[in-house]
Amino acid sequence: MSWIAEPEAAVDSFEAVLSQRPELAKLYRTYYGGLWEKSPVPADILELARLRIAEIHECDAELAIQHGAAGLSQVQREALANWQASPLFSEPQRAALGLAERIVWEHHQITDEESAAVRQHLGDAGLVAFTVAISLFDANCRLKLALGVTPPAAGVDQLY
Repeated sequence: MSWIAEPEAAVDSFEAVLSQRPELAKLYRTYYGGLWEKSPVPADILELARLRIAEIHECDAELAIQHGAAGLSQVQREALANWQASPLFSEPQRAALGLAERIVWEHHQITDEESAAVRQHLGDAGLVAFTVAISLFDANCRLKLALGVTPPAAGVDQLY
């Protein structure tokens, strides 16, 4: 259960938490949506990174969400925890997943080579967009965990 409560009921969904500050919720939805809709980064790469970061954080509220437009298969989702050994992921996806994993706990140790690997596949604008996206995915997980946000129904296709 969330720390935030209204007189009538507990506030335990992410949408309910955001609704406590409607002006910020609107800005958040616009910003988050823009990461997906206007990004030079393919949706499959964003989705893989978002899910891998959620796995690392053990953030069930984030793992329950699926962005269907990303086109990931259930098999890829299941193989994500062991992506380094799986043949299911392309070189651009692997480069992105390597950087996504580091952002969670080792952001100070990201190397020039790791950034260059992502830049090689996504370009300079893609590297910037991807770094912003994974930073937000990391923050989303931390926020949801800190506020006790509960997962939505399994398999929800959600874009804020």
